[in-house]
Amino acid sequence: MSLNLNSTRNSVHFWRPLLVLFGFAGCHREPTPVVPPKVEGTFVTTERQPSLARLPFEFTKSYTPRPNQADDWFEDITDKTGIRFQYRTGCEARYYTILESVGGGVALFDYDLDGDLDLFLTGGGRISAPPVTVGGVTSALYRNDGDWNFTDVTESIGLNRDDLYTHGTTVGDFDHDGYPDLLITGYGGCRLFRNDGGKRFVDAPMPSVGGSRWFTSAAWGDFDRDGWVDLFAVCYAEWHLTDDVCVQRQMQGTRRDTCAPTRYAGQQSCLFRNQGDGTFAEVSNAAGILPGMRSLGIVTADLDGDGWLDWFVANDVQDNQLYWGTDQLPLDEGGTVAGVAFSESGDRDGSMGTDIVDFDGDGELDLFIANYAGQDNMLMRSVGGRSFVNVTRASGLSAPSRRWVKFASLFADFDLDGWPDLFISNGHVLYDAHDLPYLQPAQLFQNQHGKQFREVTTNAGPYLSIPHAGRGAAVGDLDNDGAPDLVVMHQDQPVAILRNKHQATHWVRLSLRGKASGIDPVGAKVFLQQDGITMTSVFSGGGSYLSHSDRRALFVTTSDEPVQVTVVWPGGAREVFTNLVTRTTHELVEGSGRHP
Repeated sequence: MSLNLNSTRNSVHFWRPLLVLFGFAGCHREPTPVVPPKVEGTFVTTERQPSLARLPFEFTKSYTPRPNQADDWFEDITDKTGIRFQYRTGCEARYYTILESVGGGVALFDYDLDGDLDLFLTGGGRISAPPVTVGGVTSALYRNDGDWNFTDVTESIGLNRDDLYTHGTTVGDFDHDGYPDLLITGYGGCRLFRNDGGKRFVDAPMPSVGGSRWFTSAAWGDFDRDGWVDLFAVCYAEWHLTDDVCVQRQMQGTRRDTCAPTRYAGQQSCLFRNQGDGTFAEVSNAAGILPGMRSLGIVTADLDGDGWLDWFVANDVQDNQLYWGTDQLPLDEGGTVAGVAFSESGDRDGSMGTDIVDFDGDGELDLFIANYAGQDNMLMRSVGGRSFVNVTRASGLSAPSRRWVKFASLFADFDLDGWPDLFISNGHVLYDAHDLPYLQPAQLFQNQHGKQFREVTTNAGPYLSIPHAGRGAAVGDLDNDGAPDLVVMHQDQPVAILRNKHQATHWVRLSLRGKASGIDPVGAKVFLQQDGITMTSVFSGGGSYLSHSDRRALFVTTSDEPVQVTVVWPGGAREVFTNLVTRTTHELVEGSGRHP
């Protein structure tokens, strides 16, 4: 969230693109909202599924989605599912805090192991006064009962908690019992819930950390290769309720609005080592995790192919970090040398969402970074080893998104042609950005055989025809038809459930279970060769923005003939699995394949 009002090098780079954007206002102008004065008093809500919040600005324009079309990529079926849940920011109190701008995430995972992806949604929080206080809003877990029917099981399963203003979520089996456990991040801490046999979630201990930490995104992964997944939880800013929570802006009149992130110091993110006995130890200092960073996104995989997990951290108006895994601590931070710390012009962008993908089918893992308005996203192509090249402009992904504030970024083969496409959720962090609207359209880009990306937003469906205040998003096959679906979170608006309308004729789905590399083999890669093309799926940790997507590999196949895949497990061991029947989900267990 790249806002900076200080007279620093960063502020020059922030305002320069905005001045350019203002010059284009004639082709896409939004009326300047009228902002009422702050309402004094107390705002309290205990609603489980509250009605739409009234944002602290007046909507000057209503939006109606276009009608469905036969060739749409997605259908918004939220109403059919019965899910009407929204992330709450607390903006109704009209304190214009930076806390309200971060947003919330979603997790798609099969908590009860019945074969269907269930849906977890973070709830956010509330801001009350006087005195000014921050509280939580209960998150929600919906069980997938099949045929797009979901049941709210939040209370019965033990997740009806409102003791944390929540942001992000991630999933991993930290105790090796075969059931996925749930982590929730937020302002003031993390909450870890152990999955008790798919029947309930119970509190699991997390180590206390010094100071007041503001946790955003998190990722599981076994950094020391001891067989137990560890946790890397990134932190944002040193913001407190006693801080000045508004800024007077003198552009087209004085307005109250969110403060710039550069007004606040950053924090040190936390790396927690799994002790294997249900407890964790913080090793952030020993691991060389840099202090003073405003971190929003994280993703992990073995990017250089040396058998050790690497961790990319996206920072807000600071250089990004890439922590290379080694056989001992500290981790080797090398974002600048790798070419992923700065923009193509050498600026510190407002980086938020991130994902790992092999977009061009060369077998190497590439990196994508979503950035603030006036800044291009970054598609970083791996050229082997520990080096990346910025191919954003050459791939056609620079100009189409430059106007928007970009958050979640997800790669998946949405059109089922064997090439991973790109979805981006957009939405401003300022309530009154003048020529930049608060509500912004999500975008969809079709992969053109690994060469370029073509924007297909206008053909994507009614949801993408109108703007939203987009934040977290996750991808997964919710109806088990072989086509990846989308779930998108918004600010103070209902979550959107988007069904993929493409028909998958031939496909195979693969889940991985490690042995030597641990039951949750984060960093494993699956390769399927078909018609001269190598399709790659990576079992990554983190990614998108504040969210957790289905980690099972889903491949489109050219026929119903059984297929063969190669798995590279964490640590580098390779195995080949043959005679995998299509239109089926297979569990591949480490050690049960054939060594090439």
